[in-house]
Amino acid sequence: MDWVDEYSHNSFDLQCLLDSFPGDLEFKQIFSDIDEQIEQNAASIEHCIKEIQAKVNKQCSDVQLQTTTDCLEWLTDFDYNTAKAPSIFHGDLIKFLKTLQDLLTKEQNQEEMILDFLCDLYCQSNVCFPSTLSGISFHTLSRNSLHSVEDHSTVEVKSIWDDVRLHLRRFLVCKLERHNEINNPQQKILLKNQCIQKLLFLYPENEVIVKYQNIQNKQLTKLLEDYFPSYNRDLNLDLIVHEYESTMLKLYSVIKEDFNTICEILAPSSTVKFIKETYLDTISEEMGKFLQNFCELQFKENAVRVVKTSKSSSKHRGTVHALG
Repeated sequence: MDWVDEYSHNSFDLQCLLDSFPGDLEFKQIFSDIDEQIEQNAASIEHCIKEIQAKVNKQCSDVQLQTTTDCLEWLTDFDYNTAKAPSIFHGDLIKFLKTLQDLLTKEQNQEEMILDFLCDLYCQSNVCFPSTLSGISFHTLSRNSLHSVEDHSTVEVKSIWDDVRLHLRRFLVCKLERHNEINNPQQKILLKNQCIQKLLFLYPENEVIVKYQNIQNKQLTKLLEDYFPSYNRDLNLDLIVHEYESTMLKLYSVIKEDFNTICEILAPSSTVKFIKETYLDTISEEMGKFLQNFCELQFKENAVRVVKTSKSSSKHRGTVHALG
């Protein structure tokens, strides 16, 4: 009887499930709604393609798109990286850069304003001031980048731009070197983050990282000199370990601060490489030197004690022999 009851129960559930399905009229309405949505999407796509076609025909005199197929083929073959951007006359470009140069050399405390201005040009107007200049143009990073600099002005443009960004780099590096004057950890991280971001705006990543590593290496060297225990005869291993633990806590806070600073800027692999090369390698090297000196001096002292003990034993045996 149990299986009969179970069968009846399952049959009831199945019937309820079947009853919940929509009927023929509901299915027809669903398919009708889907067809209507597809037609609306198709009409919207066709409208967008016609707008693109009209704009291309208006702005590109060498291109005339007659049909939807022509437009789709043009979009497929279009290379955004090689698209022509508005040219900038070399005279205007040199005048602009010289204005920046004069502000930096003749006026005080203009660095922040100029950096913010250049960043705004990049973010709001898509004008790119790349980290390097080569060839006959600025390296194009966007469709509206400054480019098309004529050959005879290349050297002058590069010279002025290098002078401008060198001045700005010195300003940013000076701020980075003074970051320890800030007591608030979050403000310190924010300052370092902003400075590094702006340096990356001016120079390639590898150059910025090397420069920042040099700054942090100086800080690390001073930290090790101030806190890492120097060997003397009165130190024992327990005291050394205690001093070492105290130093490691300070180093940990510095490493954590740097990690929080650059993890939002660099890729994970670059962040790990920076921490390893800047801190871990140096710390391991200094620890190795210290332990080597400690062990060598311990061995020498142990050898001296063995010699003294041996001489004392020989003298004692000589005295006993004389008494005998």
